[in-house]
Amino acid sequence: MATQKKIIPELDFSFDLVFIDADKSNYCHYFDLILPKLNKGGIIIADNVLWSGKVLHTNLPDKDSETLGLKNFNDKVNADRAVETFLLPIRDGLMICRKI
Repeated sequence: MATQKKIIPELDFSFDLVFIDADKSNYCHYFDLILPKLNKGGIIIADNVLWSGKVLHTNLPDKDSETLGLKNFNDKVNADRAVETFLLPIRDGLMICRKI
């Protein structure tokens, strides 16, 4: 994650499409880094957001940082008024966000 935190802010261009499939505990950080660089109408696709159904569990152990990270990401994008979201429940789940 440290490398991405350094590289993404230094990129001197904007995006129309971003695919997030990295360390699950940092999906929120990636979203926060990418959203300002995403063009209006641009799309973020995040993979594995259902995480084999684990994101539905309410009592997660603290050591399960990946599932907790995905739950936090799902909640974050759902509440963010800068994007419209659509959950595609195929396989392990794809979250599709469009910047409005």
